Amino acid sequence: MRSLPLLLFALLLMATSFSAYSDNTSLDGTSSDLPLRLCTLDHWPPFVDRSALKGGWAVQVVDEALQLAAIPFQRSYVPWARAVELTQGGRCDAITELYHDPQREHWVHFSDRYGALSMTLFAHAEREVHFSKLADLSKYRIGMLRGANISPEFHRTPNLQLVPLNSVQQGVKLTYHQRIDGFITGEKAIRFAMYQLQPQLPDITTRLKPVKPVIHQNELFVGFNKLRAENREWRQRFNQALKMLINSGRYQQILEEQHLVNR
Repeated sequence: MRSLPLLLFALLLMATSFSAYSDNTSLDGTSSDLPLRLCTLDHWPPFVDRSALKGGWAVQVVDEALQLAAIPFQRSYVPWARAVELTQGGRCDAITELYHDPQREHWVHFSDRYGALSMTLFAHAEREVHFSKLADLSKYRIGMLRGANISPEFHRTPNLQLVPLNSVQQGVKLTYHQRIDGFITGEKAIRFAMYQLQPQLPDITTRLKPVKPVIHQNELFVGFNKLRAENREWRQRFNQALKMLINSGRYQQILEEQHLVNR
């Protein structure tokens, strides 16, 4: 059975989700003429994927926090540059997948962090792949997605033997079959690909392992623009609801539902 906090959380979420979508009435009884208008990246699997469960991990986390906070919202899926343009111009109230950058503080208030994207090297369990500094990786053949941005330091490192690849699944399979020494991209994307490949490769979650240290980590926030007065309050309520998701155990449950935690 689920723990009591999770059961109470589920009941609270069901009680609040109807008002969040239907009547523009907040928890304190005040009303809003317009819902919170969200700009969401058009396609960024497994974080944003309209063909996936609940629209992907990032969408599900943000949706459940907004529902719990009883914030009415509408979502538009748009390319990154368009999301920035619409939010800066006030036609979107918030971007839902935003990395922190001090320059962006001029036009958005950042929510609390709701996720982390760790750029991580995965290798086969039978291979002795290790490093303490990026230059140590030059002795390995490392797969990465074509055009991927790992980190500024990584791309400045000389003599890396990089193998350009077309998909996360390709990188995972080549690493599993030991045709390359390792594959680097976001850890959540790798774990999701491992879940997808399990029917073909049942032992994949035990054969591939992350190699520490993490090469780079980006944190995800919702960025509320500074143009709409309600956004300050809605950001506070989103942050409170996010804490409830985490403290109740529901956040971890979402990771498991999205197959981003391999066991």
